[in-house]
Amino acid sequence: MSPRIFCFGAVVVDLIAHPVGRLPGAGDSVRSPSIEPAIGGCAANAATALARLEYPVHLCGAVGDDHLGHFLRAGLEREGVDLKHLSTHPGMSTGVTFVINVEGEDRRFISAMGANDAPWPETIDGESLVAAEVVSLHAFGLARRPDVADACRIFQAGRDAGALTVLDVIVIPGEDLLPQLKQLLPLVDGFFPNQDEAERLTGLKDPAEAAALLRKLGARWVVVTCGDRGLVWDSIEGRGSLDAMAVPSIDATGCGDAFSAGYIDAHLKGCDPLEKLVRGSVMGAAAATAAGAIDGLPSRAAFDALHSTWTPTSIIS
Repeated sequence: MSPRIFCFGAVVVDLIAHPVGRLPGAGDSVRSPSIEPAIGGCAANAATALARLEYPVHLCGAVGDDHLGHFLRAGLEREGVDLKHLSTHPGMSTGVTFVINVEGEDRRFISAMGANDAPWPETIDGESLVAAEVVSLHAFGLARRPDVADACRIFQAGRDAGALTVLDVIVIPGEDLLPQLKQLLPLVDGFFPNQDEAERLTGLKDPAEAAALLRKLGARWVVVTCGDRGLVWDSIEGRGSLDAMAVPSIDATGCGDAFSAGYIDAHLKGCDPLEKLVRGSVMGAAAATAAGAIDGLPSRAAFDALHSTWTPTSIIS
């Protein structure tokens, strides 16, 4: 029987501005080589990555009954994502994120979440997850939908089913998420913030120290991804670091979502803990090689070929 994977969270259309030489000032303008719409949102990105790795995957989220919602549904169906649990909310707009890429700088985002803020998580009950093998949740903060109550309910249902539970949270500057994470992380097997997010959550600049603090809140594995500097982890089985796979990086959008997909792939294949980090890193590196969150995502054959070319360096303590 095929594994049942459920990805919960943000579903948006990304409007991707391909890299420009500088950010315009007030009243100024620059020209991008192109601005294109694409599948976006953390949950949709992760679901697309898993579908390209030939897994059946359910996307649980919300769109509006508008042309952007229709665009997303058509694109996700072409990718092979199961949309049974993607709800449509008439009268609400589909979420949109404008992704701004400047050469040599990290990407910038401007988002209108639209239907993502609708009460869609209530449509997913524990019975839907009874046969789940993976429950992956991607939240924009923990005060919106899914909020911490939604997330705890979803992860508890996943735990009851014996599923792997994975959390990815977009950390909103100025919001203190630690009180919510104290409730949620004891239900989480893998928590994967990037270095900026880990620092915002903990106030600690050292990613290893941040991972250790977050691990103490209850997650079994905390992995802090650090872009081209690799990653660090702290877990019930130890701690350590892993270097990054060297690739020509164009856009880091969606790399964390791709990392989650690679980690899940390794889990479903019964790989050891280090190989889970390696496969996550390969998927994240692949995502960085093209503009936007999904254009760089590899097929199963392309992923296996890329994975075979890399001999990573890890330090385990």
